[in-house]
Amino acid sequence: MRTFLLIGLLLLPGRLLAQNPSDETSLIEDDEPVASSAETLQLSFKNRPSLRIGEFANIDFKTKWHLDFRGFDPPKWDAPAKVTALPSTPPTFYVTRARLGLKGKVTKYFDYEIERDMRQTVGSDHEWHPWKDNYVDFNAHRWLQVRAGKFKVPFGMEANLSEDRLDFAFKSRMSDVLAPARERGVMLHAQFLRSSRMQYQGGVFRYDGEASDIHGVPTAGRTYAARLTGEPLRSMRRLPRNIRHIYLGVAVTRGRMFDGLNGTNGSTFSGFTYFDHFYVRGNRQRFGTELSWVEGPVTVKGEYIHMSEERIGQGIRGENLPDILSRGWYVLGGWNVLGKLKSSGRPKNPLLTGRGFGSIEVSGRLDVLTFYSAPGPGLPSRSPRAPTILPNSERTWTFGPTWYLNRFVKIQAHAQRERLTDIERKAVIGRDVFWTGIIRLQLAM
Repeated sequence: MRTFLLIGLLLLPGRLLAQNPSDETSLIEDDEPVASSAETLQLSFKNRPSLRIGEFANIDFKTKWHLDFRGFDPPKWDAPAKVTALPSTPPTFYVTRARLGLKGKVTKYFDYEIERDMRQTVGSDHEWHPWKDNYVDFNAHRWLQVRAGKFKVPFGMEANLSEDRLDFAFKSRMSDVLAPARERGVMLHAQFLRSSRMQYQGGVFRYDGEASDIHGVPTAGRTYAARLTGEPLRSMRRLPRNIRHIYLGVAVTRGRMFDGLNGTNGSTFSGFTYFDHFYVRGNRQRFGTELSWVEGPVTVKGEYIHMSEERIGQGIRGENLPDILSRGWYVLGGWNVLGKLKSSGRPKNPLLTGRGFGSIEVSGRLDVLTFYSAPGPGLPSRSPRAPTILPNSERTWTFGPTWYLNRFVKIQAHAQRERLTDIERKAVIGRDVFWTGIIRLQLAM
């Protein structure tokens, strides 16, 4: 009963908000304020709730809810953000995200965002890091912006997408494991060569990112990251138009790891470990490439990430060991079978707010993640100090439809099949295939 009551309360504001379209990243000039336009304070509801203080500042109120109905085979999981010795029975209904936030501007020079996850408040599991994007952006020049606070490390196309813009209900295993995610730091960024829509990002961060944490504890110290993205073929007029609009990107990170069992590990979506932490000492480096192509109803995306972790003096006799290597890639294809989507990801003819049915997209993704080591002496082993590491990999297929009802509501029904090559580690004994099914209701503004 509690579950259905919660869903009803969340659907109500979603339906009310659906009467007034909004834009996630910018304010629409045709807002209809409650107060007179001559007054200093203007409260608008045409988009998301927004308070404007003349020309000086504005405050947008944000919220994001992901309500999931899940099923696992085998029907066991290790709950996130909990340290347990034994797997438990997963709940059928799960609140994956319950975020509230503020976003806006102060004069033309400063942008800001504050966001916090409230899952523990609504009775779901807590997170190790409930505070999400919390930063201030200083617009010093059109070619130079300075961002300070907590935000996503500039690495990974999928990892840097807003969670409500993902093609699937969950990210690829590669992005979850190898991309850094959010961290506190300072970053320089801006758009340049507007004809090619090129952007640069580069910064320094206190730690290596929350995705590499072990139970909320960082595994690496100060980390440097840089990323360059855009459509470099856009100005080459001799090429076909659909080729010129290909989006490309490249990114790197480098940081010093803390000594100990702090190597990256691999686990299934249900939380079962299949590649444990190894002893490390030295630098952790990442290199990534990304590609996206959208032409009419067809979408093709892909990424590749290579990560190396040094093991200086980590042998049994104190000798140096070959680096731990992690490599991942995915290819995603999508087809819009009904309706049309705008470039912002919103349906052209929305349900409830318009006269249409919204838009339905069918997608599929192949995701491969592999752990191994550089060549070394001796036979491959699973020991945390083994010179040559016995490899293990995970191959994941994800497929299913997404129904974009309007700019506020999205329903996703996806299935995921994970297959491991080495099942003798800590995964479920005798099982090398893991299935996950999910139906997600997303409410976002």
